[in-house]
Amino acid sequence: MAAPIELTPHRAVYALSLDGSKAAKRVESARGEIVYEIKGNACAGYSVSLKQVTTLETDGGGRLSSALTTATWEDGEANAYRYRIENTVNADKREDADGMVERKDGRMMVKATKPKAESFELDGRIVLPTQHVVKILTQAADGDATLEAAVYDGSPDGKKVYDTLAVIGKATTAAEGLETAATAAGLAGRPRYPVVVSYYERGSDSQSPDYIISFDLYDNGVSRNLKLDYGDFVLRGQLTSYEALPAEACAK
Repeated sequence: MAAPIELTPHRAVYALSLDGSKAAKRVESARGEIVYEIKGNACAGYSVSLKQVTTLETDGGGRLSSALTTATWEDGEANAYRYRIENTVNADKREDADGMVERKDGRMMVKATKPKAESFELDGRIVLPTQHVVKILTQAADGDATLEAAVYDGSPDGKKVYDTLAVIGKATTAAEGLETAATAAGLAGRPRYPVVVSYYERGSDSQSPDYIISFDLYDNGVSRNLKLDYGDFVLRGQLTSYEALPAEACAK
């Protein structure tokens, strides 16, 4: 029996740029940063914060600046979840979601306060975001190359569910091509898996994914070599900083 997956509390920073491997539509250049932080464990639950700031230079000299901020907490059994999401574009607030989730007796109940106060039920088999990462790592450790899962994280409006397909490659510990931050203590020599996750909005008629995220996923939950494919353009995220945060003992 494989050992339980343990996610390392950490803070990681990624520098964003336009990925030239795919022709961009109406985007000439891009720059930005992602700051990601996870704390906690399977006993206390996981607190995750993410801030992504992106500036796109578009055709005709236009500029599009966006700032996405998320803060979530998920218990170790994925039976409780809280989320707070805010997204602004050119200083105009486009998305503002806030709510909580409880899974009980096979049912998943959502109580949202933003963008409007409402309660609704989702399929109890739906996966929460940290739970999704653990499931991908579990599949990877077992040598399984794919994982299909419906995922809910509260974005962008507190109501959407995404059907996802994760394709998982073989583990590697090769050091060639790694960012300096990926050679830090705690990451050097650790196995990592190339992962591609496609997100499809549930109920949509489109056969194409809304977006695709690819990354190298270490066996402790740290990511590097990000690639964010939004269809019209692709952003590359290079790991520029990694810091392991204090961990507390957990018997699970």
